Amino acid sequence: MKRQLALSLALLSVVSLQACTKTDPDTATTGDTTVKAEDKGPEASKETGKEPAKASAASEQKPVMDLPQVADAMKVIKVKPLGDEVVICYVEGQPITMGTYRRQLKTNLQKFQDTMALDPGVIRPYLAEARRRGMTLNQVEKAKLVEAAKVARGTTPEKFREFLKSGNMTEADFDKLILDEALANKMFRTLQEEGLLDSLVDHELFLAEARARGYSQKAFNNYMELKDSEVYPRALKQSGLSPELYRDDIVNNFMVVMAQDKIITDAPVTDATARKFFDENKDKFKHGERIRLSQIIIAAPEENVGNLEGIKSQIVRLKPNISPTELDEAMKAKKTELANKAESILKRAQKGEDFKLLANENTDDLQARTAKTGGDAGYVEVSMLTPAVRQVVENLKPGEVAGKVIPIEIGYVVTKVTERQPAGPFTYAEVKDFIMQKLREPNAKAALDRWVNARRKNAKIELSQAMRSELKDSKLFKSESAAVP
Repeated sequence: MKRQLALSLALLSVVSLQACTKTDPDTATTGDTTVKAEDKGPEASKETGKEPAKASAASEQKPVMDLPQVADAMKVIKVKPLGDEVVICYVEGQPITMGTYRRQLKTNLQKFQDTMALDPGVIRPYLAEARRRGMTLNQVEKAKLVEAAKVARGTTPEKFREFLKSGNMTEADFDKLILDEALANKMFRTLQEEGLLDSLVDHELFLAEARARGYSQKAFNNYMELKDSEVYPRALKQSGLSPELYRDDIVNNFMVVMAQDKIITDAPVTDATARKFFDENKDKFKHGERIRLSQIIIAAPEENVGNLEGIKSQIVRLKPNISPTELDEAMKAKKTELANKAESILKRAQKGEDFKLLANENTDDLQARTAKTGGDAGYVEVSMLTPAVRQVVENLKPGEVAGKVIPIEIGYVVTKVTERQPAGPFTYAEVKDFIMQKLREPNAKAALDRWVNARRKNAKIELSQAMRSELKDSKLFKSESAAVP
């Protein structure tokens, strides 16, 4: 099974759907990496919107090996009410208790609830997995859930109807929403129960690695910095843990992240890997007809836009006591002044003045002005140009300046076509950075999985005596745990 190995800095991570299910059918692999088929192409993400190739499936990534100790322990956990003090197993001598298991399960379920409240769309993959497994809610569950939800939204029928009206939904819409959330919760909990102990084992393996590398002191120093922050008291309260237990969780997770970062750093995406991916998918890295533009931007936003100070703010800064009527007149005058400036620059460019020099001296694109790019805006597909720009530049030849100033959201732009290019393939140089960025995450996941596979083969992972006794006494199954004496 795939497992989500990356852990948050302050809490153990939620075991995701992807971490507990089979490989996504829309995912393929190349070498040691996995790339989503829906990832966009290099400039496609900002120009064409076309999809690149699926990666080659020449050598599929092997899943993390299963542990018979975990499988046996889960059989006991499912049928026996064990106390929090009971040790499930030891990983390199460190215990994992039922208390730790339950606490982490509760934390992950709460995090899922919080995420669902902020982003209702998070339930979609869990609903899909529930449908795949044939998981449903029975009629009794449905009735109780809907009734409880209605009471929570309105203590009387009249108040509930007001709630529906305020949300512009029907009662049927409300019922479906509640039942979908409940089914997603049920599926999420099932996935947690299937994969959580595995994740806790891996967590201990990474901790052992971190201790061996001497990361303990640095992790504690990071904790002290976090403790002095404004968010710490609130986070501690929300955790429901004692200060000592919360401290240990934070320090341990800092250590895990450090160990994982080292593993990932030691297995970077190489140029050879990126080149291989490109060579295997050349037919997908294509662009439509492209045009390369140079531009001189004259900024004239009425309000502040990012780092650009709006006309209104400029005037008020200089004349704090200006009246509303005077402000309106001053803003109109300033916009006219800037529009005339753009027209003046356009005429100079049309008469043959060096466009690059004009851009370097006049553009309000501070990055381009500082870098002295001559206003070069790079390639863009003709089909992706805004209608206003496309109408002006579509028929221009390389070297021609647009016949008029083009109004844009933040002001005005004077444009020149520097190159045109027919539809065709991207070069490797154009897409290299994009490919390496897209391979980085799956490459890191593959590196962690390889490391975990290697460690699981040789790690000392033993069921506790209590669990071995339960296995023996239950007589429900024969233990296959390799580490059971």
